[in-house]
Amino acid sequence: MKIINSIRWSITWFALALLKKSNGYRLKKEGAKWLQPLRYNDPNIVNRTDFILEYCRDKRVLHIGFTDHPYTSERINSGDLLHSRLKESTAALAGIDVEEDAIRQYTSITNDANVFYGDITIQYPAEVIAFKPQLILLSEVLEHLTDPYKAIEILYRSFDAGTIVLVTVPNYTSLDSLTASLHKTESIHSHHHWYFSPYTLRKLFDDKRFKLLQLNFGMYYQPQTKINAVLKEFPLNGDCIIALFSIIKNEAHA
Repeated sequence: MKIINSIRWSITWFALALLKKSNGYRLKKEGAKWLQPLRYNDPNIVNRTDFILEYCRDKRVLHIGFTDHPYTSERINSGDLLHSRLKESTAALAGIDVEEDAIRQYTSITNDANVFYGDITIQYPAEVIAFKPQLILLSEVLEHLTDPYKAIEILYRSFDAGTIVLVTVPNYTSLDSLTASLHKTESIHSHHHWYFSPYTLRKLFDDKRFKLLQLNFGMYYQPQTKINAVLKEFPLNGDCIIALFSIIKNEAHA
């Protein structure tokens, strides 16, 4: 099986390299005017879970969408729930979610009471704002929202300048999306409303309110897994986009 997978990845690498070379002409002349810079010159490909756990280490973290509904009980029992893993390494951890049943499942199994119900497109509970997180983890949430712009506006108004926001969203040019399109279909979760690119993500986290600190691309569900050569060569085809922002405020926005 390892040999077969190695052969498949080798074929994928050559196919993408050939596509890059043969279609380069489309990005010149008239096509060049549509190109947008990444605004970060050296994006890496990382394991999403490993990156989150390491960056959140020893920080006060607010985890939005912490229950991983509808898989809450399953992920807790298997040890794969990200929120449970964050509890082992963060200095302090609070969770907020809109799924009341999932919150009850979580608290009944873990006895962790530092979690709250709230709709981030309406307002944050007073207890969550009083928690004063150093870092807000907004991972695989925005694509589920019908109005992500409203959610980001409320987040911006609710938390202090200098608060870090760690965002991950599905990548519109992932290998799965590219492959599905070649087969005249679409690789997307049935609950998602949006695809994202680095450019469209910056539309949400604009320069006047958020400073981009870091931009990477990630692999899903593969902690402690070595990044393969294909994604090292073509990191923008990773499963997700991982961005770090810092909230900026001045008197006009205070």
